[in-house]
Amino acid sequence: MRRNRIAGMLLGFMLCSLASLSRAQSAATVPLSAAELATLRGQVQQFQDTLNRDMQTAIDHPFAMLQDAKGIYLPRFGVVFHMELNLAPLRTLSAFDVRPYTEQELLQARDTKLVRIRELKDHLSDLLRAHGAEMSALPPDLNVAVVVHLFNLPSERTDGLPTQIVIEVSRGVLADAASRLAAAEEFRKKVLYFDF
Repeated sequence: MRRNRIAGMLLGFMLCSLASLSRAQSAATVPLSAAELATLRGQVQQFQDTLNRDMQTAIDHPFAMLQDAKGIYLPRFGVVFHMELNLAPLRTLSAFDVRPYTEQELLQARDTKLVRIRELKDHLSDLLRAHGAEMSALPPDLNVAVVVHLFNLPSERTDGLPTQIVIEVSRGVLADAASRLAAAEEFRKKVLYFDF
């Protein structure tokens, strides 16, 4: 009798677990159709072009865009754009100038990078606010993220500097007209920033 009760409880627990698991899987994003994927591909290309064009003037020179932005669609996440920047290039060492970098040059480059990282986060957030809604083929429960790989030379002072910054926002927030029309500071509160 006691065995039957325990077996019944275990069976009930397993059935409840399976039911909740199947609900979770069915609640997951439905795969996009071929036509939706083609539309999304065009929208990703358009935002990618906007990022590449905009980044040329977004930061005061000198800075170097080492890799153009590329968009990636991840089915259960959304769209990720990645690029690589050198926010404060140091002078080029050559056969004609082999002097090592001075401590002042290294500290100045580090301080410049810290300021530009803050500016870059604000700028990319504003860019997502202005153009993110154009990715209308992406379901609202998915995300849009921009990942910036930050280039540093081995000799640079990198203490306190991230190697990547991630700016992520839900497609639902981008689609919400009130969010887009809100002040930049209000919109930025809905954006996830992550330094790695």
